[in-house]
Amino acid sequence: MQGYLSKKELIDEINKRAVLFINEFSEITDENKDTFVDEVDKSPVQMIAYQLGWMNLILLWEEKNKNDETVITPSENYKWNNLGGLYQSFYKKYENEIKQNNNAYTENFIGSSALRDYDGVKDFQHSYPTKNEIINPFQNYVYIEGILFARIIWEIGEFLIPPFQKIISKDGSYKFPLREICELKNNSSGNPICYYLPFDEKKYLHKIN
Repeated sequence: MQGYLSKKELIDEINKRAVLFINEFSEITDENKDTFVDEVDKSPVQMIAYQLGWMNLILLWEEKNKNDETVITPSENYKWNNLGGLYQSFYKKYENEIKQNNNAYTENFIGSSALRDYDGVKDFQHSYPTKNEIINPFQNYVYIEGILFARIIWEIGEFLIPPFQKIISKDGSYKFPLREICELKNNSSGNPICYYLPFDEKKYLHKIN
């Protein structure tokens, strides 16, 4: 098993692999997201559901362990000799959410491979000068509680931009849940350019450092 010299090195590797995984789906369209190809046993939608299922199971194990609760692996309803059933439960739980056509949103994993899918105006990343003569203000992603934030470094500071998330309610109205945990950033002229996650919220700081 590969070891890591520091927490930062591990986090950087997680972020890198998350981006690589998301980029695999950059050319998947609504028409072929349920399509099976040769030598691959899952459709694109099932692949994402599979990753979501395992990710959230592991997070559940960790949370229960922290609370000194009994951890049943892989889950309370499935044993290790019935992983097929477990995977079917993943597909059933997440497929409908993935198919909502929100581009970057599911219940527990949000992210995108392009800044155009993040919650800001066009080319928002160039609204301020960069810090320390960095050429590109976009400096990878930060994964926090199931959400892949775009990390933007400006001269005025570092900002985590959420992916654009819009959900259609049963009454036909729109909701933007990610904006509820974020604040609106204006440019020097006072015009709104993007939403961002406040850096000083303690419940997120330990996941950013």
